[in-house]
Amino acid sequence: MTDSRILLGSAEMFDGSPLSLELDGTPYWLTKDEEGRLLLLLSFCPHAGGEVLLADGDFYCPLHYWTFDGRSGACTNRGDERLMRRNVELVDGQLYAIGSDY
Repeated sequence: MTDSRILLGSAEMFDGSPLSLELDGTPYWLTKDEEGRLLLLLSFCPHAGGEVLLADGDFYCPLHYWTFDGRSGACTNRGDERLMRRNVELVDGQLYAIGSDY
């Protein structure tokens, strides 16, 4: 099995607010879920592929105004949609993206 961890940077860069970052040229939001686990949410809307922006702790797509929960990535307009996500782990003070988007 290959190691699918990608270094994001020091855990100190994350202050608890969603943080915009790129991973291999793809934009993500680093955030915490309801249980306090770190995760990455893909910054592309599943509806039309628009860039997902931050507003008051939640996310929205300016193309058709789909909105997404800032912790889970769940779409608040349609219960069957959500932002793609990737897990994050903390190792020795460094944050790593692990696995692939799901």
